[in-house]
Amino acid sequence: MSEANHESERKKIQVHIPPELEYCYRDLFNIYAGAGEVIIEFGNHHRCAPEFASISNRIVLSVQNSYNFVEQLENTLRTANKNLQRQREESNSQQAKG
Repeated sequence: MSEANHESERKKIQVHIPPELEYCYRDLFNIYAGAGEVIIEFGNHHRCAPEFASISNRIVLSVQNSYNFVEQLENTLRTANKNLQRQREESNSQQAKG
């Protein structure tokens, strides 16, 4: 179990992530914003006809949760980029020594 901070209620909740949870790989998305909600659609290009695509998932978030999502995504990508740069520097340092 992991803890998550639910921003709208400002209290900690326990989140269960089942080990068999499916990973869904998507290579395109659309985003629509309306009054009070943001809709994110995910899909894939067709392998045999790359000029066509299908939407497979539609996620609806409140506007506030959308802002929280964007903030967490930016922080996660920033951290991942810093870790990747550090790994490259360490690898280059090891190659220079060897």
